[in-house]
Amino acid sequence: MGRIANSKTVEETELTQDSTKEIVPSAPAVASFDEDESELPFIDKRSVTISSLHNSSAYRNANMKVLGQKKEVIGSSIRSSQILSANKGEVEAYFPNLIGISPSNPEFVARVKAWLNNIQFVVNDSNVTFNNSFIYDKKKYYDAIHADEEKINDAFEKIDRSNIIALKDALKKKIEALNTLESTKYKYGHPENLEEYLMYRHCLLYNDVAKDSALIHSDPKIRFYIKDEAKEAERQKKLIEQKVRAMRNYATLKDNDLKHNAMYVSICVYNNTALSEALMKSPTEQADIIINFLNSNPDKFNKFYNDKSLELKALIETLIARGELIKSDFNQQISLPDGTFIGANMIEAVAWFENPNNANIRTALENKLKML
Repeated sequence: MGRIANSKTVEETELTQDSTKEIVPSAPAVASFDEDESELPFIDKRSVTISSLHNSSAYRNANMKVLGQKKEVIGSSIRSSQILSANKGEVEAYFPNLIGISPSNPEFVARVKAWLNNIQFVVNDSNVTFNNSFIYDKKKYYDAIHADEEKINDAFEKIDRSNIIALKDALKKKIEALNTLESTKYKYGHPENLEEYLMYRHCLLYNDVAKDSALIHSDPKIRFYIKDEAKEAERQKKLIEQKVRAMRNYATLKDNDLKHNAMYVSICVYNNTALSEALMKSPTEQADIIINFLNSNPDKFNKFYNDKSLELKALIETLIARGELIKSDFNQQISLPDGTFIGANMIEAVAWFENPNNANIRTALENKLKML
């Protein structure tokens, strides 16, 4: 592995992370009947591979023989240095082996910060792989940490990936949560390779590194990319499962015209399509729009399908589109043309329509739609 220059000269780099788990070799191959596996040592095998994307300028590409390949590096970061040096317990557990002095030495803190402030490694043509495996004193410690990690990842996976602003905010929270979790692990074991593990931690905190593929081109400051292949594979697996479920759900729509129409209305509203115009499309065109949405957003399709209020929400949206209900473009409040208040938002409007006391008005509104 090469050593680094200034991080500001780097363009883009891809990091690939995958994870497998196995009992450490020192553990017995077969535990006795009275031996609790949760009390055995355990190693969480992981690696981070860094590869260059070589996104050089047109001028450098044209003059490569003279200028040579641009040196691509990941360097130090003030933010990363501050965060990694903030946890006293973790610093005192890890850094004596790296800097050669004990925490009682007056120079210890300064030497730790100096080490972090001088991180740098060259990537260029060859890949650089970091071993960020962690050896736990007991498997039960791994189980607890892994469960917390899954909760963090599951919360992030629920975010709408097409909403870049929401994705950035969720990713920021995810990285903060992961770093907080990682900073507790020193209590339960130690990294298999301390220096390379810290490089992984550094890359998580490095602002120029995109931690999700959807953000690679969202910010000109981003010059690197961490790709977790194991999680990408899991995401694709879940996507396929969602599509299969969505196709099964769509098959049932064919026998239910009311729900089929409600699904179409929900999709149009979600896509911010003018509903008054969308409702004029032919049945074939509407079905095509539903199928395209199913393929691109199977999770959202299934969420619509399983919504018990799907048909009633579609009714309300249609009444709004036809002018029988009033809703401002800048407010969620819904009312009748005469000013009668229906609800402050869609949830309250659904409750209003479900109220038996309003059955007569609801019936009258539904009859008006039939006449149109």
